[in-house]
Amino acid sequence: MAKLFIDCRFGLGGDMFLAALADMGLNLQPLVKALGQAGISIALDAPEVRVHGLAGRRLSIDAPGVQPLRHLPEIMSIVERLPLSEVVRGRVATAFVRLAEVEAKMHGIGVDEVHFHEVGAVDTLIDVAGAFYGLEALGVTRVLCSTLPWFGGKVECAHGTLPLPAPATLELMKGKPVSPTEFELEILTPTGALIIDQVVDEFVHGPEGVVRQVGRSFGTHDLGQGCGGLRLVLLDEH
Repeated sequence: MAKLFIDCRFGLGGDMFLAALADMGLNLQPLVKALGQAGISIALDAPEVRVHGLAGRRLSIDAPGVQPLRHLPEIMSIVERLPLSEVVRGRVATAFVRLAEVEAKMHGIGVDEVHFHEVGAVDTLIDVAGAFYGLEALGVTRVLCSTLPWFGGKVECAHGTLPLPAPATLELMKGKPVSPTEFELEILTPTGALIIDQVVDEFVHGPEGVVRQVGRSFGTHDLGQGCGGLRLVLLDEH
């Protein structure tokens, strides 16, 4: 039995979570094949990068063509066609229902009216499906997490200029511990917050157990010297 500790003091995006799993040895190609069989043809890689002297990985997605706006029923249809385990498909479906409910609440519309744009493009499907595929492939049975970073600033989206954390992110942060930071940019994305919301069993100050593997990844923002990206620590129980 293994447990995973998410050290997200410098933020978390869905792409970062999958890249850090890849840094721990997760094979991404079965995920690429599964998505292709479900009608999402992509190329996916997590090449090694160096950021301020630290090595880690950054996710690279190549999804050719223009992706359509998708509503929840279209997303669910894709998820149902994924040749992954029933448990993984069920968790992915639950996550997208949760995301649709949050978006519907934020915009005062029905769940089936939500169209997935920024937070629901093909890369979010990859990030969410990849998160649950990865946890199962690595044998993770329990997920622990550090406190979430609080950050400020503004973000431009389809609904105009919004304060950070973005409304959907803040809704998904409800009931979870946060710690202040000086960052004035989006270091926790809606997809990252969704993954935290769906996978974390407990928030802790630090992990306990025998360290088996460590993965590190970086997002697109350069947070400066001393910011170590996202760290995932895979542990065996005592």
